[in-house]
Amino acid sequence: MGLALSSLVLSAVPQTAASSSSSSSAAAAGAAGAAAQGRARVVLFGDSLAFQAAPYFAWIVEAGGRATVTEHTFGGTNVCDWLPTMRRAAGEHPQAVVLEFVGNTFTRCMAGCTAGSAAAVARTCTDLAVAVKVFRAAGARVYLVGTPVTRAQWVRRDPHRDQLNRRIAALAAASGRGVAYVDAGRAVEGRGGAYTAVLPCLYFEPCTGPLVAGVRNDVVRSPDGVHFCPGESGDAVGVVGGCTVYSSGAFRFAAAMAGPVIRDLRLGRPAG
Repeated sequence: MGLALSSLVLSAVPQTAASSSSSSSAAAAGAAGAAAQGRARVVLFGDSLAFQAAPYFAWIVEAGGRATVTEHTFGGTNVCDWLPTMRRAAGEHPQAVVLEFVGNTFTRCMAGCTAGSAAAVARTCTDLAVAVKVFRAAGARVYLVGTPVTRAQWVRRDPHRDQLNRRIAALAAASGRGVAYVDAGRAVEGRGGAYTAVLPCLYFEPCTGPLVAGVRNDVVRSPDGVHFCPGESGDAVGVVGGCTVYSSGAFRFAAAMAGPVIRDLRLGRPAG
């Protein structure tokens, strides 16, 4: 089952792509358990997009029985909110760390930065560079995640909509071996990086969305045009609840994040 699932996930991940926050005690216990059982330790940090994708990400990465996932995610956060936790997590020597952030400016550590501004992008990337150094010093592979265009960015034809993704990709390229950029946002975008609310159903997933030009589709974005849950939007500061229905968008985003980790750590083979 684990091998079959991993194969399905890898086939779904774009080839261009190279729950609530866990407590420190739970993360430490999970890391110790993984080490004792010889499983790879994988850590996911992120904001509301990672929060919605986290259950699928853990399911996919852990499916082969060769890895344990710890997640630290919460809506509205940015890298600076997690740096102390990242330093503690590095001390547990994970094999892979996935970092997903859209550049939120809601929290105190981002005070003075306007959402989408050059200052916000620069601060996010500066903090990501710190995180990369922390985790690479601990021997972890680091995956920096690109995020999808929002409906608002697409409608107003924002010329800077991909600014943060480009900067993150450049950071990954400049960081050398062991650091990769993963363009997971493309997994929920239309042709040419266009915003889309629906995409044709994957052959192995529940197919509950509308019929478009005779093709069954699944809803991949929230009503707010930012998140993934089909019927729920984030609040004014980017906080989202757990999605109570299947979310194709969250699954696709999670699969795109998980694919390189599965390949690089060779997690597709069943344990034993």
